[in-house]
Parts: sequence; structure tokens; C-alpha cells
Amino acid sequence: MDHPLPEDVEAYLEELIKRLTEYLRDRLVGVYLFGSASYDAYESGLSDLDVQAIVKDQLDTIDKQAVISRVNQAALPCPATKLEFVVYAQSAVYPASRHPRFELNLNTGPHQLDHISLDPAHESNHWFLLDIAMGRERGRRLYGPDTTDAFGAIPRRWILEAIENSLEWHQANELNSANSVLNACRGWRFIVTGEFSSKVDGAKWALQQPGCPDIVRRAIAARKTGDELPAAQVMALYDIVVTANRAKLATDHE
Repeated sequence: MDHPLPEDVEAYLEELIKRLTEYLRDRLVGVYLFGSASYDAYESGLSDLDVQAIVKDQLDTIDKQAVISRVNQAALPCPATKLEFVVYAQSAVYPASRHPRFELNLNTGPHQLDHISLDPAHESNHWFLLDIAMGRERGRRLYGPDTTDAFGAIPRRWILEAIENSLEWHQANELNSANSVLNACRGWRFIVTGEFSSKVDGAKWALQQPGCPDIVRRAIAARKTGDELPAAQVMALYDIVVTANRAKLATDHE
């Protein structure tokens, strides 16, 4: 990596791997760092850590609880805003699945209650597909085989459909947030160029596009202030991205 992560983050990831390997032993296939921390976009105080693990076979409830109890905030304090930790059985991600089924999904960190999900039916699965698609291409191997050997290739059409799902989710749940705008920009960049990027880099790319609404510039600033953004201006951006996505889906036969 061009810009190493902070020492406390690297030490935390090493300890996380140690705890997973000590408990799971040869059942652990690989562990991967996804998201901003894996592609030089980590910002202390703003970024979280997105870690994905693969195990050979499905875990029973006892194993799931044992893993959670070893890596949650109470057991291993996270130096980032939070840890987003997902475990998959190998068969769920290789070959790729349109709806990847996780074994466990844990969000844990300072100043928040743990969010634990053991049932994929209770989560919006488009996020998991997009995380894998981005991570397979831009993630960092922490343990095990390379990302492209651990996760099956995801068809572009599935990614475009998941981007549309993510826009619908943001519109219904947090339209006014900076995250909503930056996520739309990252999706827009993929739709047009086929390239994944961080949300902020997606926004910087969007600002170079003809007709880009000024709400993108405001969203970059609002990421640090937490300001809400006007819905009508956010929707102007969404209209551009949704239109581009539907046009690409209409011509995509992959």
C-alpha cells in the first residue's frame, strides 16, 4: 500500500487474524480487508474497517457466538469508528452468488450497541454483493488466498442491479445524508467507467462530469459536518445516476 494504515489499526487487524485462526484453525480459508482502508482512502475518525472472512463450511450457532465473543468491541476494542465483519462459507462466494448468504454479520465499535445478524433474510443483500464485487477487485488479503481466488467473479449486470437497489434503499432510508450522495457518485462512476472507487473519489470524479449537480460538492463537506442535504437536490443527482444505470442495463448482456 502507498499509504500505510495507522499503527493501531494494523495491530488491531493482526490481533483479529490471531483470534480467528486460534479458534477456527484449519476451517478458516481467508480474511480480507475491504472498503476505504484497503485502497488508501482511510481517514482516522471517519472511516470504519470492513473485514470479510471465509470458512470452509457453514458454522453452527455455537461457533458463530464464539467468533462474535472474540472479536466484538467488548473483547477487542476497535480503533476505527466501527468494525463491519462478515463471515461467509466458501460455497456462498465461490462461485459467485447473486444473493450471497453470510454466516454472520457483526457491526461493533465504540459508542454503539453491537448489531448482530445471523440470518441473511433480515438484511438488504445488495450491500453484500457490492462489497464483494469491490473487495474482490480492490481488497487487501490479510490471510489466505488472493481475493480473486477466494471470491468468484461477479457479472457486471448483477453489480448494476445492486447499484439500483442501493439507490432505492438510500432514497427510502437516508436520502438527505452525505453518504447517500457519495454512494450515488461511486455508483455513477462504475456505471460509466466500470471502475470501483472510494465514495470520496467517486464524488471527485462526478464533479468532473457535465451537468453534475452542486449537491456533490456540498456532500463532500457534509461528510465531516453531518449536515443534512436538501432532498430535491439529492434527487436531481439520483435522476442522473438512475437514468445512466437503466441505459447501461438495457444494453448489457453479460
